[in-house]
Order: sequence, then C-alpha cells, then structure tokens
Amino acid sequence: MAQTKINFSDTINSSLQVGDIAYASEVLPNGITKAPNLIGTIIEVTLNYIIVEHAGSATVAQGMFMLFSKPTEVNDSSLKGYFADVTFKNYSSEYAELYSISSEVSVSSK
Repeated sequence: MAQTKINFSDTINSSLQVGDIAYASEVLPNGITKAPNLIGTIIEVTLNYIIVEHAGSATVAQGMFMLFSKPTEVNDSSLKGYFADVTFKNYSSEYAELYSISSEVSVSSK
C-alpha cells in the first residue's frame, strides 16, 4: 500500500499514536470544514510528522484540518470483566445522601 509523510508546523496531539486512523477535511473560506475523508492508518509518529498507510483515495494538502480516531478494539476505556465490587464510605459526620450511582461495563471476552 502507498504511504504518505504528513509534515506539521504545529505541535502534534500527544494522544496520537501508531494504529490510529487519520482523516482530513478541507477548510472552506468561511471557516467551515467539509466532511472528513479517510486517509488511512498511522504507522509512524514523530514530533514533526506522521506517516500514514493509505486506505482510500483521499489526498492531504496544506491547510487541511487533520483529525484522528482510536480503534475501539484496542482503546476501549470502559470497565471490563464479569464482576465488580464497589464500596462507598462517608467519613464525614455531616448528613449525606447518595442520589444515584451508574456505571458503564464492557464484556472483556466472549
């Protein structure tokens, strides 16, 4: 597959990492961006540039707005597992009332 080196004059987002998916969007004269186009998978990240392995036919030009997303298979940030045990303690002598508790759980294996 084809690879493209994309240079940046500004600081690259510190959350960007190898394996992320890169997108680019054209910025119109009024400041609004068009819908982002898939560029491909990021295979190298440095302080000044990234290298992307193309997944589509989109091109990158100077002045475009760059975006990236994390693959959900790798960067799932939810609680994982089959069982959770939670204990809440109130060390205050003041009256306190707990109105609601919620959580988000993802199955860790099938």
